Amino acid sequence: MRTATRFLIPAVLLVAACGKEAGPDAGGPDAVRDRRIPTAQVPLYGNLSSYNLLPGNTGTRTDGKTVTLGDLLNTEHTRNVRFGDITFIQIPFFPDGEPSLAEYGTDLTPDIGAATAIRKFYVETLQDGVRYRFVAAMVAEAQYAGSHPDFDYLDMPGFTGAVLLSTPEGGVFRVENYQGGLLRESRLLSKKEADGKSGLRYLKLYRPAPDTRTGGNPDGWELETAVCLAEKPETDPARKSAVLLPHPQYTVSITTNLPDYVDVKGCGTYSSGSWATIGCFPKHTFMILDFGRWTGDFAGEKRPYFPWKVTHDIGATAWYEDSGPCMDLERGVANPLQRMSVAATGSGSYVNGTFKALRGYYEDGSPRYHWGIDLYAKPGTPVYSMYSGYVLRTETNHPDRYEEKSFGNVIVTENEVKGYTGKVFLQYSHLRHGTPVAVNPRTGKPFAKGDRVFAGDLIGYTGKTGNAFDDTDVPNKHLDLMAAFAVDPPTGKLKSDALTDPAPFLNGTLDLENLQRKKGQVERIRCD
Repeated sequence: MRTATRFLIPAVLLVAACGKEAGPDAGGPDAVRDRRIPTAQVPLYGNLSSYNLLPGNTGTRTDGKTVTLGDLLNTEHTRNVRFGDITFIQIPFFPDGEPSLAEYGTDLTPDIGAATAIRKFYVETLQDGVRYRFVAAMVAEAQYAGSHPDFDYLDMPGFTGAVLLSTPEGGVFRVENYQGGLLRESRLLSKKEADGKSGLRYLKLYRPAPDTRTGGNPDGWELETAVCLAEKPETDPARKSAVLLPHPQYTVSITTNLPDYVDVKGCGTYSSGSWATIGCFPKHTFMILDFGRWTGDFAGEKRPYFPWKVTHDIGATAWYEDSGPCMDLERGVANPLQRMSVAATGSGSYVNGTFKALRGYYEDGSPRYHWGIDLYAKPGTPVYSMYSGYVLRTETNHPDRYEEKSFGNVIVTENEVKGYTGKVFLQYSHLRHGTPVAVNPRTGKPFAKGDRVFAGDLIGYTGKTGNAFDDTDVPNKHLDLMAAFAVDPPTGKLKSDALTDPAPFLNGTLDLENLQRKKGQVERIRCD
């Protein structure tokens, strides 16, 4: 369930995109750059004859004069960039010998005033000895091009426009449609497919009019060719696999605990450095819903609507009608309960509710210790994840009756905690019968093994299942919190020899010497 920063395009396109070039220096770069393509394909580089909405124009012909790829490249401006373990080489094309302009727009009507220069780049990526080669032809929306005249494929924050990715031979294998840096993969449509469809975008290619090529009106241009783009649906199976994309793409995933009543804004895939408008707000103006808080990457943000610069994968959940627990943002730790105090045992001792407290003796005379912390909570009290991590295990089938040597219904999380090199495993025990585990707002189902969890997420509800039902040592109003540095791999249960005191992981401190006088109070709680 873990995901890393992605550099992705569909893997089913790998053969088309890379052909025989997908290998360690397959053919050598010079051999690739010696490939010849028709000069008519140079403006948008790709062969668009199957998609041209204005058939018969020279902009998509594949016959006639040819030119080598190498002759088009301005190698003096070669750029080498490294993202993670991947090396990228980008070489811009020389300006076309015969000027050409293109327009990116929402209708087919020619508008030379909205046309911009086409920018093309030859790109090589190298990872683990495998080299991929292709050409990126970029057509920016006029306003973006005016404010970003030097945009390129490795540096395109907030890009609005279209990008055609082609093989070195000129075969188009992918179309990318950007709106303010938000990437939406598209596909090319033929004239027949495009007829009657709404919500389409067009690439229109202009060339100087015939009379201007011999010294006539230098401002005279004519529409040479046009192609139609349609956004691919999110369910496209090609998205499930991936190969390299030459500039980093990051995913923004926004959810809410009230999806039936709250709209989210800003989800999608963005190019690095782009700005996203993040928002979670009621679907109808007459709804009165109180925004509570964010968990995940926006923890601590007080606004439900704000701009955000995207520099990494983002996951966040907006919680409405839920005040949530106190949280230390510096440590990334939230309280498991809104009210934090140790639960006293039946004898009235608060110390006996802490880690390794002596709870009596077994029949063989060996001491019986307590291996967690009992926190006071009435049955049905919300339980929150203390740290961000993953759900390792849940038990949800325990009845509302006494079960000897049982923790009852539990949820166990695997967490990365600042200051600790290994994993820290936390178990929340004795959850209630029936609905012990809360609904994961990112899946719409109860939290389950493998689910991502954020610090401060509502994950369950307290109860008295297991041996807490008739426990004479501890009144039934408590949450048993346990911590360990290792688990048993087959079962996901905490290893008894790896158990550790949960107190250092709390957002607050316990003064054991004065705990009885302070009635189990957890002190120095931080509320950011």
